Amino acid sequence: MERSSGLLGKLQEFLDPTPIEDKYTQLLKRAYTEIFQPRGFKRAGQNFRWFGPDGLGKIVNFRKDKWNQKDLRLGFLINTGVYFEPEPAIKNRAFKEYNCQIRNAGYNPTPTDEYGKKGEEFSYDKQFWYIFKRTDMEAMYQDLKQSMEDVFDWFDHFESRQAVIDMILSGTAQQYSHTIVMNYNVAKMLAELGYQAQVYAQIKDTRTTNSQAWAVIRLAEDLEKELGL
Repeated sequence: MERSSGLLGKLQEFLDPTPIEDKYTQLLKRAYTEIFQPRGFKRAGQNFRWFGPDGLGKIVNFRKDKWNQKDLRLGFLINTGVYFEPEPAIKNRAFKEYNCQIRNAGYNPTPTDEYGKKGEEFSYDKQFWYIFKRTDMEAMYQDLKQSMEDVFDWFDHFESRQAVIDMILSGTAQQYSHTIVMNYNVAKMLAELGYQAQVYAQIKDTRTTNSQAWAVIRLAEDLEKELGL
């Protein structure tokens, strides 16, 4: 339900708050129209994807918290990722954030309890966003815009598909990711693309640094034989 703007709209919202789920829906709709669409992102549900001409993909994913309480609060996370495939064209046009080689998050710049009722007895996390019955959605939207500027600055580190590959092979990509970048799937793909020596240099010490990563250890052993080292 759309509300009129100005003082009357604020009074209407106070007396008869918009359902929390509708607040979230309206937030994503506005974010797409005003933030993502002008930058060339396409929307599919809670996912906003950008496709580069060289096969580089970028995604911003909104994910609702599984512990939401109907009509009381709705929490959500914002996940971001950079994605590419073995071929210089993206075939999986519905790739997910968890498919990405480099992953991060969109953080909330304002303490969550400032949006809603003080003294709520659950933990606040800068990565979480919460909508309450009388959340100031304009304030949340402005925070979202600020957070997305940080996300777009993060995306700017990844100029092209080849630049991302080079960053992974040099190890510099890891500083931008909150998950392990040179995991087995990434290492195997890059080795198959012809970067065996560079991949081996990145994973050869895995037996010492992460003894549980048996698949990566085995790949390092196979590359060592293949390279004749």
